[in-house]
Amino acid sequence: MDLSQLNISGGWHNDAATLEKFSRDMSAYRILPALVVEPENEEDVFKTVTFARNEGLSIVSRSGGSDLSGASIGPGIILNFKKHLNRLTVLGEDTVVEPGMILANLVNQLNDHNLMLPAIPSSSAVCALGGNVGTRATGPKTAKYGTLDDFVTSLRFITARGEVVDTTQALPDYLATGLRQIQQKYLADETSREIVAGRPYIAGGYNLNAFDRYTAMGELAAHLLVGSIGTLGIVTEIRLKLMKQRPSKGTLVAHFRNYDEFTEASLRIKELDPAALEYSDASCCRLVNGKILNLEDPDIAATLVAEFDDSSDKVQTGREIIKAYDISRLWEFKAGSPEESSLWQDRRRILPSLLKYCRQNNLLLLPIIDDIAIHVKDFGPVIQDLTELMRRLNVEISFYGHAGFGSIHARPYFDPAGKNLKEQIETVSQESFNILQKYRGTLVGEHNAGRSRSVYLAQELGPAFEYLREIKNLFDPDDLLNPGTLFATEPISTHMDFTVR
Repeated sequence: MDLSQLNISGGWHNDAATLEKFSRDMSAYRILPALVVEPENEEDVFKTVTFARNEGLSIVSRSGGSDLSGASIGPGIILNFKKHLNRLTVLGEDTVVEPGMILANLVNQLNDHNLMLPAIPSSSAVCALGGNVGTRATGPKTAKYGTLDDFVTSLRFITARGEVVDTTQALPDYLATGLRQIQQKYLADETSREIVAGRPYIAGGYNLNAFDRYTAMGELAAHLLVGSIGTLGIVTEIRLKLMKQRPSKGTLVAHFRNYDEFTEASLRIKELDPAALEYSDASCCRLVNGKILNLEDPDIAATLVAEFDDSSDKVQTGREIIKAYDISRLWEFKAGSPEESSLWQDRRRILPSLLKYCRQNNLLLLPIIDDIAIHVKDFGPVIQDLTELMRRLNVEISFYGHAGFGSIHARPYFDPAGKNLKEQIETVSQESFNILQKYRGTLVGEHNAGRSRSVYLAQELGPAFEYLREIKNLFDPDDLLNPGTLFATEPISTHMDFTVR
C-alpha cells in the first residue's frame, strides 16, 4: 500500500491502536481494517475512492459506528466521516447536513427552531446521519410518520467509479439508463412485486418499493441509496424535508398479563393513529428498573406505551380501550410532565441496561435477531413462538421494540464459555428465521441488512432477490463498497468476537 499516493486534506491512520478501534462497531463482529481515512471534504472522498481502486482495497463508509449488524466495519479502508464531515450546513424545513453529524446534535438544533425529524432511534446520542441514511432509520414515531426515507429529498454521493452525483441533477448516463431498464423489468414482474408488497412495512434490503414510487431517475437513485448500508455509493450530503414540532398531548402505559390481549389492544390503539406505540417485555422492565418501566407484578407479560399528538380526546379513548383488558396497571401521563419524560428515559435505557446485566453476569448479548420486522397483527404470536423456541434451546431472551410498526428487538443471552457456542448462535438465528417465514416476517428490518442477517434475504425474497443483484451490479460491479454485508455473505458467526464488553 503506497500511502504517498493518498494526497488528501484530511488525515489517515494505520497505527495499531486506531485500526483496533475501528475494527468494531456495536455489533458482535471484529474485522481489522487496513487503513482509516478521515476526509475533510468531498474532494478527499473522491481521492480515496481512486486510491482504493488502485490499491485493490474495499471501502466502508462509517459515521457514528453504532451499527448492530457489522455493516460499518471491513478489511479495507474505513472512511470515517465523524471527524470532519459533520456539519449542519442549512437549517430550516429544508435542511442540509453532512453524514458525520451526530443525530442528537441535529435534534437539539431542530428543537430550537420548532422543527422535528420524526425518525429518531433511541441511539440518537451516538448514531450519525450517514448511518441513519444507510440503514433507513426509524424510531418510535415511525408508527405515524414513517422512516427516514420519507424525509430524505435528495443526496450527493460519490460512485464506485469516482463520479460525484447530485440526485437533483442528471445522473450519469449508465446509471439513468440502467435504473430505467431495471425499473421497467421490475414493474412488469408481478410475482416479485407481490413478494415485496407482502413484506412488513420496515423490511430491509434495497428499497424495491422505490420502483413503484418514483419516476425521476434522480429521486429513484436517492431512495435506493437510503437503506443500502453504503453498498451503492458514498453519501457526502443529505437533504431533508422536516416538519413543525408536534408536541405530545398525553401518554398511556399499560402492563398486560396476556400476549393475545396485548396484540388485540395494540391493533385497536393503532387505529387511533398514535405518534408512538412501544413495547417491552417483563425481562426488560425488570432489568431497566426504571421509574415507569418496572416490574410490579410477576404475571406481567408485556408493557404497552402509547403517545398521542393529535388531541387529549384520543388519550381518553385509548384509556377506555385498554381498561377493557386484564391489565395489571394503567398509567396516564400529562403532556410534558416529568413522568412522561422519565418514561422515555426508561425506554432509552433498555439496551444499556441489558448490556450492564450481561457484563455483571459474564454473558454475551449478541444482536443476531434484534431486527425482526413483522406484520403488527402477528406481534403476540411471534413473541410467543420465539419464547417457546428459546425455552426449548435453553436460551434466556429479552424482547422490546415498536408495536406500532411491527419491529421487535429480540436479544438472546449467550454463555461465552458454553460448548458449541457458534453452533448455538447459528441455530438460534436459523430457527428464528424459520418462525418468521411462517408469518411472512423478516430478520432484516429496522436496522437493515448486514453480516448478521443478510444471509436470509435470498431465501426470503426468492426471484425478487435478483433485483438486488442487478442494482448492485449497476452501481458497483467490482464490489468495492462494503463487500460481504449484503452479498457473498458468510455464516453469521464468521468474524464474531465472543469477548464480553
